[in-house]
Amino acid sequence: MSKEFLYTLLDSMSVSGHEIPLQKKVIEHMKPFCDEIRTDYTGNVISILNPEAPFKVLLAAHIDEVGLVVTQVREDGMLHVTTSGGPRIGIYPGHQVMVYGKEGAYCGTVVYTKELCKADLKAEELVIDIGAKDEADARKYVKEGCPVHPHSYHVEMLNGYLSARGIDDRGCAYIILEALKRAKERGCEIGVYAVTTVGEETNGRGAYWAGARVQPDVAVAVDVTYANDYPGTNGKTTGTVKLGKGPVLCNGPFGTPKIQALLEDCAGKDIPLQVETSTERTYTDADKLHMSGLGVPAALVSLPLRYMHCPSEVCAFSDVENIIELLARFLCTINEGTNLDPFCE
Repeated sequence: MSKEFLYTLLDSMSVSGHEIPLQKKVIEHMKPFCDEIRTDYTGNVISILNPEAPFKVLLAAHIDEVGLVVTQVREDGMLHVTTSGGPRIGIYPGHQVMVYGKEGAYCGTVVYTKELCKADLKAEELVIDIGAKDEADARKYVKEGCPVHPHSYHVEMLNGYLSARGIDDRGCAYIILEALKRAKERGCEIGVYAVTTVGEETNGRGAYWAGARVQPDVAVAVDVTYANDYPGTNGKTTGTVKLGKGPVLCNGPFGTPKIQALLEDCAGKDIPLQVETSTERTYTDADKLHMSGLGVPAALVSLPLRYMHCPSEVCAFSDVENIIELLARFLCTINEGTNLDPFCE
């Protein structure tokens, strides 16, 4: 694994709706490793292996992160905001944030008062102090629509754990791109389309555009899922998920059982697997991909994650590695002769 590229992804800004600067880094990094790179007007980047191959598998992971967006510049130079996606609003008061404005990034502090220490805190109650003297001064640097994220970056923890902002889902964007590289090294012959999608945290537009344009034979979305191995959580409704115990396969009505079975076969005896249950939508790119075009057989593979949508999400390096390996094996196994018809044995 190239930790340097992983940390570039995790430490960059990609608040939903503002993904292009990071997508440009993806393009630059992937140029030596794929046969073709395509983009579209919504902002997706598609790294392609074997573009002439008739059988196509699309891997999708979204590049956007949850955050805030400036809605108003006050007369005193401070900023009002709203959400982009679903960040945990209660963690913001008293903490530093980065506001991306006209000439770069500016550090701000979210105003703290005792009155803001409440469970039902709303985004419109937050006020960001960037040190501006007044509205005119603030507008030299920022304007309405500027993205904001917590001032937090990657840190390696004990026992092979990693803490960072935006592991959801840039950690999984890293996974699908590394899986393409590894499949190429092993002589993969099918068409592989690794798409870092935009907009998943807000409207899912990126995945739909990707599925409609690529028209894959099979799609696999890679996203994070809630671990329930820390205080205050349990697995009663979806199943037990723990860090370090391997990739999570999702059983649900959207999925294709034969793809699920093939993933299980590819895991073999050396890649541990976990299973979660979803009885409706998955709230990932899998939902949009599955419904694109004439319908795409799909599966969801998830990375266990603690503290989702917080500035210090936590995952295990071993799970990252095992998903990369699982997907590489899958890409080197599935082909046009694979029977995906649920009515055929």
